[in-house]
Amino acid sequence: MNIASEDDILGLVGRFFPVDHPSLLLGRGDDCAVLKRNGPLAVTTDIFAEDTHFRRRYFTPFDIGFKAAAVNVSDVGASGASPSGLSIGLTLTGNEDEAWLSGFCEGMKAICDRFSLALSGGDLTKSSLVSVCVTAWGELPEALPRGLRRGAAREGDVIFLAGSAGLARLGLTRLEAARTTEEVEQVKKHWPKACTAHLRPEPLAFDGASLARFAVEHDAVDRIGLMDVSDGLARDLPRLLASRKTGLGADIVLPEEVLDGEILRHAEETGVDAPAFAFDGGEDYALVGTCPEDLWPALSQTLESPCRVLGRVRKGALTLNGKRPASAGFDHFSH
Repeated sequence: MNIASEDDILGLVGRFFPVDHPSLLLGRGDDCAVLKRNGPLAVTTDIFAEDTHFRRRYFTPFDIGFKAAAVNVSDVGASGASPSGLSIGLTLTGNEDEAWLSGFCEGMKAICDRFSLALSGGDLTKSSLVSVCVTAWGELPEALPRGLRRGAAREGDVIFLAGSAGLARLGLTRLEAARTTEEVEQVKKHWPKACTAHLRPEPLAFDGASLARFAVEHDAVDRIGLMDVSDGLARDLPRLLASRKTGLGADIVLPEEVLDGEILRHAEETGVDAPAFAFDGGEDYALVGTCPEDLWPALSQTLESPCRVLGRVRKGALTLNGKRPASAGFDHFSH
């Protein structure tokens, strides 16, 4: 297939994504798609921009499509919604050939297939860099119309983490240091879990939906807080606790023995503090939440992903292993 026009690109997309889907009353092809809504919808939008969120020297087209979809599904799941579909705004340079576009679509389709998502449509344009803007949505239980949110914590609540922290940051750190194709391949060979965590994060949306059902079943819709960890625990925990408003903090315990071996190897090679490195993190796409202590034993059994207690909510500052964190975490506009 020769890629010579916008219609060619749309034709290629159509080979990967069907127009009809149970989540749509009207699919792609008109000015608007029409969504089929069975309950309240949670909606999110995320931009995935070249040289800000990814670099082509170590992201394959498959990786770009996969991660652009995955980070949005992670947000939907963190609200407690079951992901239903997405739309995509895609900026291309005009130099992408059929192989590149097919790889991109295959990566996005891998996420869509995993969560049975509709692709409702979107937009195409041309610019100097590739950029992907995805809007995703999912359905919430009728009994949880506002979803699981930040700011639900009270003193004494358990803070828990589903998934892992620090591996994606390690993947980014190592891949950024690789300047040639050969170096990139060596990094991927020697740091496989870290590179996978950065390039192809696994959204824990099924766990998010399970937590929503748990909240409804246990009459705790306003007592369970949840968010995904996209900017690292150091930045996201104060958001989860609404610390600026509530004055809540916690003594977070993150010992070396719970960290992945690749993080420990990196710390040994570079001299960084492994727990602090993992806590600073970024792009983990784990789930961090709060719940009343009496609900924790039952709640932990609802999660498919590995989970652990990070600490208990209390008034005051946030500490990590008994010390104030050296960093407040990642912020796009402070770097």
